[in-house]
Amino acid sequence: MKTGNRYFVRAWTAVMFGSATALAFGVPLHLVQGALRIGMFLDIAVTVMLVADVVVRWGGSRSFTARNWRWLFVDVVAAVPFGILFGPTPLELLRLMKLARVMSVMALWWRQNTPRWNTFRLLYSGYWIALVVHWLACGWMALRAIPSESLAGQNTYLRALYWCVTTLTSVGYGDITPQTEVETIYAIIVMAIGVGMFGYVIGNIAHILANLHPSRARYVETMERLNAFMEYRGLPSSLQDRVRGYYGYRWEKRLGFDESEILGGLPPSLLADVSLYLKKDVIEKVPFFKGAGEDLVREIALAMRPVIYMPGDYIFRSGEKGQEMFFIGRGEVEVLSRDGRSVQATLHDGEFFGEIALVLGHPRTASVRAIGFCDLYALDKETFDRIVARNPEFAAHIDAMVRERFGSPG
Repeated sequence: MKTGNRYFVRAWTAVMFGSATALAFGVPLHLVQGALRIGMFLDIAVTVMLVADVVVRWGGSRSFTARNWRWLFVDVVAAVPFGILFGPTPLELLRLMKLARVMSVMALWWRQNTPRWNTFRLLYSGYWIALVVHWLACGWMALRAIPSESLAGQNTYLRALYWCVTTLTSVGYGDITPQTEVETIYAIIVMAIGVGMFGYVIGNIAHILANLHPSRARYVETMERLNAFMEYRGLPSSLQDRVRGYYGYRWEKRLGFDESEILGGLPPSLLADVSLYLKKDVIEKVPFFKGAGEDLVREIALAMRPVIYMPGDYIFRSGEKGQEMFFIGRGEVEVLSRDGRSVQATLHDGEFFGEIALVLGHPRTASVRAIGFCDLYALDKETFDRIVARNPEFAAHIDAMVRERFGSPG
């Protein structure tokens, strides 16, 4: 579809989905009941939309691959109003090829709605089951050769649908039974389909329930293994509580996922884009990085690794040699005096600390301690120096800032 407006594309896709669904329900009814007035109006409206779809989707195309030709054939044939031109004719069934578009749209929605995968799977199954039940009911009506214009003919679909549902679900009250050999054979086929459909529905529901909370299942499994290990090794209760607290925090805030592990499977370009989105705002708050180019910020974002600190953990202590700087993604830390007796500052989400050590490598002049659970990003000096060495202009910028703030680094 040659358009850059994603909202238009989504709306038009929904319209085409509805049009193809209307065909799927309307064509079989038209064949077994004839042209009802409301059906004729619906057929005209659907045909207009499908013709418009051919124009919108293919009007601006200049070249076609073999795949494009196949889809063009599907769209054009589905747009031909065989019922309007020739009356009820089996040629109308060709229009149901448009359901191939429905399948491709569903596959796209499935990929785009992974967080709601279970809900979508239920809707997907319900949609196709409803179509199959409708088609089978229409087939039963065709075998019964119901007059199309009589009042009985108008109400027969409901009874055919009733027979189809009771047969598919193996209830079969026996109030509607096959009267001919052909109807008997058809009933046997419907029963066989019902067995497969019943198994498919039960299997889907069982699978959905089993995977309703996969991250919770992983967390429970991990905790069971940890508890067994800690009991076996005889860890003190206080240490066991800290381990459980750490994994409990990871489950509560991150659903048990390790950021490095999840993002590590992405291709380099996509990994860089995601890392830049997650960390760019924090990076740009650091005075040393102001004015850095997009490529440099991207490199720094890729080099930052996520770390977690628990309540009361010292991130570093006064006098230690500085090898890293830290960015606060979530949580609070307190900056302590050299003697550790007073709090000089409290830092929150989006703030940073330890940047002097990153540039100069001087010993820490203060201690920093986590107040609660903290999600931080760490950037080590070795990686930072390697990045700066590849960017001479930025290296000169850093050198000028160091001279301005701290005097000559020499």
